[in-house]
Amino acid sequence: MPKVLFYAGRSNPTTEVMIQQAPAGWNVVLVDPAITPEGEQLKLVADADFIWLYGGKPSDAVLRAGKKVKLLQLSSAGYDNINVALAGELGIPVANASGTNAEGVAELAVTLMLSVYRHLIRIDNETRNGQWLTDNSSGTNSFEVLNKTVGIVGLGNIGGTVAKLLRGFDPKLLYYDVVAKPEIEKRTGATRTGLDELLEQSDIVTLHVPLTSRTRHMIGKRELGLMKPSAILINTCRGPVVDEAALHDALVAGRIWGAGLDVFEIEPVLKDNPILKLENVVVAPHAAGKTAESYPRRARFSFDNMQRVLSGRPALNIVTPS
Repeated sequence: MPKVLFYAGRSNPTTEVMIQQAPAGWNVVLVDPAITPEGEQLKLVADADFIWLYGGKPSDAVLRAGKKVKLLQLSSAGYDNINVALAGELGIPVANASGTNAEGVAELAVTLMLSVYRHLIRIDNETRNGQWLTDNSSGTNSFEVLNKTVGIVGLGNIGGTVAKLLRGFDPKLLYYDVVAKPEIEKRTGATRTGLDELLEQSDIVTLHVPLTSRTRHMIGKRELGLMKPSAILINTCRGPVVDEAALHDALVAGRIWGAGLDVFEIEPVLKDNPILKLENVVVAPHAAGKTAESYPRRARFSFDNMQRVLSGRPALNIVTPS
């Protein structure tokens, strides 16, 4: 009977939804790192076949103690909060669940585009307060996504889904990715460009890259300076991909028109973060991938990947350095 150490919060209502997807007979042991002492974790991991992460993460000491661990499986696409290098040194492959939350993240990215363009949060508040057809809702300063140029930074599972969803708006789609994606280009009509060219030409720039040493602050003062004054920036990947101070300055100075942010450099976002005071920004609490439909998909993919390893096949979505 395979033993899976499941790092997740006990108070998270979706934790049980995830566990329910386990194959019959599997021993899934819930570890809440906020309340489970490390000493107990070290004992639990000693005979574990898999470590499965959903919000929580093991310490380096726990990774070193996992002598039998065959795979460290994430329930998300991002892997920046895991010591992937150490896992690689220990011979533990790390796999993400890329694609299982793509629809939710892509849909929120498009929602943020529309919300920023139409001042949705502001006009909602105004309408509730008895203010009818103000400047924000008069149409003089609201815009359509239709026929705009949209630049997608990172055309993986999520970026590709964004491109698919946007086709109904008849945009010109540009993308920047270190790897060409001819299949997605064929399906969506997206054109691969350099990052600078994408920033210069796009009306909407939407970010869908993992956080790595290469992508940290890949959008900074210089890059924001390349964007049109009428452009908006959407970030649903990781906060540190954008230099937040530079973004704030660009928004205040009108060097770009607006932003939609689901992620921040420090999370939970600090109440005194100056970006929260800007009216040309729509924000969310890193919620893009959190949908009722995504949790069973994440769990099913995770258990399928573990079963692949048990059968002697390599895991899918490996992110461990080779």
